Amino acid sequence: KHSTDELSFLSLQGDRVWLREDEQYLPSTVSSCSGGVVVFATDYGQVYTYKQNALTRQKVQPMHRSSITGVEDMATLEDLHDGAIMHNLFLRYRQRHIYTYIGSILAAVNPYQPLPGLYDRPAVELYSRHHLGEITPHIFAVANECYRSLWKRQQNQCVLISGESGAGKTESTKLILKFLSAMSQHSLEVSSRDRTSHVEEALLESSPIMEAFGNAKTVYNNNSSRFGKFVQLHFSQKGNIQGGRIVDSILPRSLQNRVVRQNPGERNYHIFYALLAGTNNQQKEACGLTQPENYHYLRQSNCLADKTINDKGTFQDVLNAMRTMQFTEENIGDILRLLAGVLHAGNIEFMTAGGAQISSKSALSRTSDLLGLNSDQLAEVLTHRSMILRGEEISTPLTVEQAVDSRDSMAMALYSQCFNWIIRKLNNRIRGKEDFRSISILDIFGFENFEVNRFEQFNINYANEKLQEYFNKHIFSLEQLEYNKEGLIWVDINWMDNGECLDLIEKKLGLLALMNEESHFPKATDDTLLEKLHSQHSKNPFYVKPRVAVHFFGVRHYAGEVVYDVRGMLEKNRDTFRDDILNLLRESRLDFVYDLFEHVLSRNKQDTLKSSSKRRRPTVSSQFKNSLHSLMATLSTSNPYFIRCIKPNTHKMPDQFEQTVVLNQLRYSGMLETVKIRRTGFPVRRPFQDFCSRYKVLMRGAMMPDDPRGRCIQLLHHFDSSSTEWQLGKTKVFLRESLEHRLEKQREVEVLKAAMIIQAHVMGYVARKQYRKLLQCIVVIQKNYRAFYWRRKFLLLRWAALTFQKCLRGQLARRAYSQLLEERRRREEEEERRRRAEEEMERWELAALVLAESEPAAALESAEALEEVKPHEASQVEEILRLEREIQALQRQKERQELSLTEASLNRLQHLRDQELRRLEDEACKAAQQFLDSLNFDEIDECVRNIESSLGVGEGDEKEKDSRRRRGSDEEEVDEGFGADDEAFKDSPNPSEHGHSDGQRTSGIRTSDDSSEEDPYANDGVIPPLPPTTLLHQPLPLPPVPPACHSASSSGDSAYCHPQASSELLLFQFEDSEDDFDRFDTDDELSYRRDSVYSCVTLPYFHSFLYIKGGLMNTWKRRWCVLKDETFLWFRAKQEALKQGWLHKKGGGSSTLSRRNWKRRWFVLRQSKLMYFENDSEDKMKGVLDMHSAKEIIDNTGKENGIDIVMPERTYHLIAESAEDASQWFSVLSQVHSSTEQEIREMHDEQANPQNAVGTLDVGMIDSVCASDNPERPNSFVMITANRVLHCNADTPEEMHHWITLLQRSKGDTRVDGQEFIIRGDNIIT
Repeated sequence: KHSTDELSFLSLQGDRVWLREDEQYLPSTVSSCSGGVVVFATDYGQVYTYKQNALTRQKVQPMHRSSITGVEDMATLEDLHDGAIMHNLFLRYRQRHIYTYIGSILAAVNPYQPLPGLYDRPAVELYSRHHLGEITPHIFAVANECYRSLWKRQQNQCVLISGESGAGKTESTKLILKFLSAMSQHSLEVSSRDRTSHVEEALLESSPIMEAFGNAKTVYNNNSSRFGKFVQLHFSQKGNIQGGRIVDSILPRSLQNRVVRQNPGERNYHIFYALLAGTNNQQKEACGLTQPENYHYLRQSNCLADKTINDKGTFQDVLNAMRTMQFTEENIGDILRLLAGVLHAGNIEFMTAGGAQISSKSALSRTSDLLGLNSDQLAEVLTHRSMILRGEEISTPLTVEQAVDSRDSMAMALYSQCFNWIIRKLNNRIRGKEDFRSISILDIFGFENFEVNRFEQFNINYANEKLQEYFNKHIFSLEQLEYNKEGLIWVDINWMDNGECLDLIEKKLGLLALMNEESHFPKATDDTLLEKLHSQHSKNPFYVKPRVAVHFFGVRHYAGEVVYDVRGMLEKNRDTFRDDILNLLRESRLDFVYDLFEHVLSRNKQDTLKSSSKRRRPTVSSQFKNSLHSLMATLSTSNPYFIRCIKPNTHKMPDQFEQTVVLNQLRYSGMLETVKIRRTGFPVRRPFQDFCSRYKVLMRGAMMPDDPRGRCIQLLHHFDSSSTEWQLGKTKVFLRESLEHRLEKQREVEVLKAAMIIQAHVMGYVARKQYRKLLQCIVVIQKNYRAFYWRRKFLLLRWAALTFQKCLRGQLARRAYSQLLEERRRREEEEERRRRAEEEMERWELAALVLAESEPAAALESAEALEEVKPHEASQVEEILRLEREIQALQRQKERQELSLTEASLNRLQHLRDQELRRLEDEACKAAQQFLDSLNFDEIDECVRNIESSLGVGEGDEKEKDSRRRRGSDEEEVDEGFGADDEAFKDSPNPSEHGHSDGQRTSGIRTSDDSSEEDPYANDGVIPPLPPTTLLHQPLPLPPVPPACHSASSSGDSAYCHPQASSELLLFQFEDSEDDFDRFDTDDELSYRRDSVYSCVTLPYFHSFLYIKGGLMNTWKRRWCVLKDETFLWFRAKQEALKQGWLHKKGGGSSTLSRRNWKRRWFVLRQSKLMYFENDSEDKMKGVLDMHSAKEIIDNTGKENGIDIVMPERTYHLIAESAEDASQWFSVLSQVHSSTEQEIREMHDEQANPQNAVGTLDVGMIDSVCASDNPERPNSFVMITANRVLHCNADTPEEMHHWITLLQRSKGDTRVDGQEFIIRGDNIIT
């Protein structure tokens, strides 16, 4: 019986008390207290009536004022029990304050409704300016404290967000990312020079993608995270995010089962429903998409839609986020195609007919098309298992259940690899430097306890047990161990340790070990697994063996007892993804599917077609355990911040607070013990030296002891003389968070004062510097004005002097004009003599050809005729040589005279000479055409055969050798720039491919670069000059059709296009100035063709785009291929420039330059623009030069292979890799410099320069060329050499056959080391 004094607090109506009912403290109000009866009304709606004499102090306790009004930090509560904590959360929840502190730990209650103004931009700015605890609790305050700790603690930080499913973990993660991104942007605005980071936007845009592919609707949560999202943000020293990484290793394979099966009331991953709701009609038709109820993987749970989820909006958000993260449209299409293939794969059904057989052919065909697979091969791997036994491959038919497992394993593997590929793509977008500190954010699946809990819930709850152990270790175990080690006055706090529960799950012979062991037995079943679990752990206090249920076992987790259904656990734990399915997916026609599985290892970790089963594949649970331990190791190296998310009710309704649900979460999370240790403990600890170094600014005016410990004591007594908020250990200072906040705030004030003093000095220095600069500017203005004044007087005097000089120069100019008129008259006379000499040479040539035509008339009389012609022919040749020497002498005289001419007179003379040369060229072509039309080639061939048959074999051989010797010696004497042939027009089946057709006259440019690409057999059809005595004894081969055209040699010398042999024999050519080589029109049909009257050997030329693959493992690549000069070349792109290649560049004046800073650049000449790039991919242009704007182009090839381009603003010095390359560049640039835009447009692009080729192949090295029977790539052919096999793929069959014909014909007459090979098919005859 209690006295009246003991229960005096019940005497007043309306008193606030704690009523203990069912081991729970309820916040109550005394409704009435009369007649010995006391009535209590709880804040949760219950009413209790007790007799006053039956009440005790244990039953009723007075409520402290802190519990009545509520507190922001529950570490300041005076009532320490679960009811006080829950009541404090309840009071703040009714006031729309969802955040509450427990020291630095944040408790967040999910409001299940948006709270206006709580997370907008002003809130971010407000909490970024205050320390933790200074203003109302908020998740931004924790994020700000974590951000500041990067510099305060000089250690990596991490934020662990935990709670049940539906408590708001995912939203909390996004809010922390939002705050950290805003802080990063602010730091970039402060240091505007480093404004180059886009990681913040990428991090925020990655959330819609991760949620769509990793979240799903469960019974408790519409947006439940089904994977562990671990995001690492790497910060720079200046405070901005410079990189990030999303870790996907904690995605358990067990959670992939949601792709193929869901519990009642749940949905598959959001992306599948968004795909069906958001795609347009064209996409749906292409992928065969309909409604969700038509797919087996979506309709199992009878939950197809949710009113709170906007599937169509989710799809648009995902597409926008992918485009922001630089996913190409091809990538997006491949992902959608794969998702559609997974849905159609679920509709593949099986029936029993001597083993499993596929009954739904339409679903099989649709799946095969979407995944790029062969339908027959897919049906084979789904219904049969292939293995190698004793070196033989054995195919075993599967049952219907096994076939379904094969189908599901393929679908899970496709989705899993696609998810991993997306995360790798996101990581590539946000990757950056890692040179300072990082903040990690962990949002992992919450604790789950459903009516039916399976293998998925077992893994999730195991992960939460591990995180709770980490929480206990840092909050209780390590902290109290540190207190005892440092010798603090401390009373240990009891807390619930879940170590024994973890031992039951993961230790030797634990639940995971037994589950993995049974998974490796082929005949093991779920019943045998359950029997082993019961026999091994039935006596363990954390293991529950149900009395009645035959398929269940239970585990007493830290959050409560959970009963698991053992059915299906073994099958889910086994990795049923077989190697033959893997090999089939690797053979997909789609590059995306192939890339997903290219680096996936088979069972024995080798990329083989079939694999044995000797090596055990790791189970799903063992992989999950390893990834979880890796995560814990990463977290242990960081300073943690904890956010506890609390679910107020199970119905996801706003403004409903169920005390039973909340109290259960508070108890299993150890919230009461956390409050106790945060209230009495010292969570902040610093070594003596570190503490003095950080806070010495607060004691600048005081006398400090020498030892660090004494300085710490003096500083702490200054701020807390009672010593209640701090203690000193052996090596460290231990503080409570409230005292640390006061110290940090005061330190910030002192640092700000010092910063203002520094700023004042710096700003004064800047102002003085600006003043001195202003004085200097005034002096410069005065100097320039004085210079202007005296210069104006000087100009006046100079104008007077120039007036006198002008009169004198006029007299001199008139005298020079009369001299120029005389020189012009002499030059016209020289041109007339030269024209007459050329006409005489043409007549001698025609006479020689007519003589050769009449020679086949009679074979027997030819000998007598030859003897009679010899003296006459010798005199003709002597006359030709004399005329040629006279022409050369006149040209030398002309050049000497031109040196004295002015620029204006040279231009006038050049114009007149060009007209004369064109007239001579036209007359020569007409004469040559008339002569060729009059030839009878049949009689010439018969004559040649008769003469050859009349001559002896020995004499013929001897003459042939002598002719070759003479030919070689004569060829050595020919100047390369004087009479060299142009590159012939290759034997293309369609001349329009080269930009012109027959009869079309164009003007082209041929640089000296063409000489490097001359065919090795180009001279076979050209007979060198012969002595007069053997002129008519040489047999002459004749082609069937003679060309009639004009040509311009590559060196700039004009040569008329009559038969090449006769032009060589009669030496019908004239030499012109190298400065004027670009004045002459040319016809491209001859410029690219080697056919001549005396040559029947033509080299094929062809080009087109082909897909090329070298070897079986390489990929197909599109290349521009060219067959030229019996060489097969391939380029990255079509050569569409007048000239391109590598040059070394340095700009500057005309003085001698240092060679240290030369840059190697890729130069491309297109039209009149000379562009140079950093590399030959032409993706980063460094500059452009307009050749028409150039003042002069100087040839320095004699010195370091150089070319100088003098522009108005600067001089560009270029150096080629060889003298030949420099000469080619100078020729092209000079011609473009002096040509008009119309003339440049008529020039030809550089054709197939081997120096720019990606690769080349000598046709003589090809052993065989044949078509390839490749069903996946029609129109393919193969080139086989001794060392390699080159696969090629053309666009049309005609193009393929044309390539084969050209390559076989090209190698039909091949010379190697002086021998002759004739190739017919695959046989070589020497």
